[in-house]
Amino acid sequence: MLNTELQQAEKNFLELVAKNQPRILRICRAYAWNPQDQEDLYQEVLLQIWRSLSGLKDPATASTWLYRVALNTAISFVRKQAPRRDRVSAFSHEQIRQAAEQRQPAEEQDSAELAALYEVIAKLDGVEKALITLFLEDLSYEEIAEVMGLNPGHVGVLLHRVKKKLSSLIHEVRT
Repeated sequence: MLNTELQQAEKNFLELVAKNQPRILRICRAYAWNPQDQEDLYQEVLLQIWRSLSGLKDPATASTWLYRVALNTAISFVRKQAPRRDRVSAFSHEQIRQAAEQRQPAEEQDSAELAALYEVIAKLDGVEKALITLFLEDLSYEEIAEVMGLNPGHVGVLLHRVKKKLSSLIHEVRT
């Protein structure tokens, strides 16, 4: 019986990850700026999904649940990386831009504009990153609110501010 339950849990896990892998990778890319950190974060997210799978009570809410697990894991990962990030901040803008352009997964060739977008997203704080990442995933304000534990109206206000900040950051990078 236990073996059957484990096999079912493994099957559910693999299906959930396969269905959501591009989303998980985008979250990892938004929170980790080099390929090694992205891979480490991806592995950590998968581990947390596996550990938390028993907490998924309703398969209909799997997408929201997965976002919550992935974002919380990414935020924790960034906090753990803070001392290392301080050393990274010594790099010049040009070095960061070059690294951003080189951190493309083999199956996906990003444009320079997308690399620049990830560069400016990396400058946002944790909540701002989470909001814009979920927004770019085409989640509704209600879905974002559910994932982040906010009011949908507040999500709209925060997203407006984040978009203005991104616009300003993109303008700075281009000049």
